[in-house]
Amino acid sequence: MYSLTPMTADEIRKNLDQTTLNNLEVELERRIGPARQDLAKGRPFQIAKEAWEYALADSLEWKGGEWVGHGNNPEDVRVNDQIHYDVKGLSGKWTSNSSEGSIKQSLKTEFRIDENFQTKNSCALWNSTVEPWIEKVFSKSNYYITVFWRHSKNLNIRLVMFRIDNTRVPQYDSAKCVFNKSQSTMDIHNIVDPDQAKIYVLKSKKRMELRIKGKFFNNPKWFVPVYSFENNLDNKLKGVIV
Repeated sequence: MYSLTPMTADEIRKNLDQTTLNNLEVELERRIGPARQDLAKGRPFQIAKEAWEYALADSLEWKGGEWVGHGNNPEDVRVNDQIHYDVKGLSGKWTSNSSEGSIKQSLKTEFRIDENFQTKNSCALWNSTVEPWIEKVFSKSNYYITVFWRHSKNLNIRLVMFRIDNTRVPQYDSAKCVFNKSQSTMDIHNIVDPDQAKIYVLKSKKRMELRIKGKFFNNPKWFVPVYSFENNLDNKLKGVIV
């Protein structure tokens, strides 16, 4: 069993409830809609990572949600200090692996990330990058990794969520820390099912990252559609509940 497990579409709807999902559609349009003019001119789509956090926070304001994605907080959105959401904005074709999202950075030179990759010191990499993330995240109950999964072509968005089981704290296991041939990444195979997502430490960026796998998540059982770029939501902008 793994400590990070995906939630079904029904579980996602129950966790957020329909009011939040209705609000979310509006909040996403407020942030993505203005890009239509630039896209019509052939310019690439751009959005700040914080925009996804703000959209969820504002969608949850009616029940006490707030943005806390600053400082040393492991979560980006908090609801009455009882529910915690770590928000990621990932993109892809939905049938393949998504883009990457940062989970934990380890920028201090004392961690010797480059040296530990060169010597394949998986224990040191675990202690400097993975263990600090575990200590923060697993100390909280009701902690969810919330992924806005944007299609790279049509910009439609699906919501994917994982729950943290803080009764199953991952432990270092050298057999579950696997370096690639070029020694540029160390895959971690004992946090999430490798058939569902990829969690790894990336040497070049000195951080722990997450990618979700379209082969598993391109299934209506595991996502909730939350935004259609083709739909004009101007008539809904006054309908958000605050």
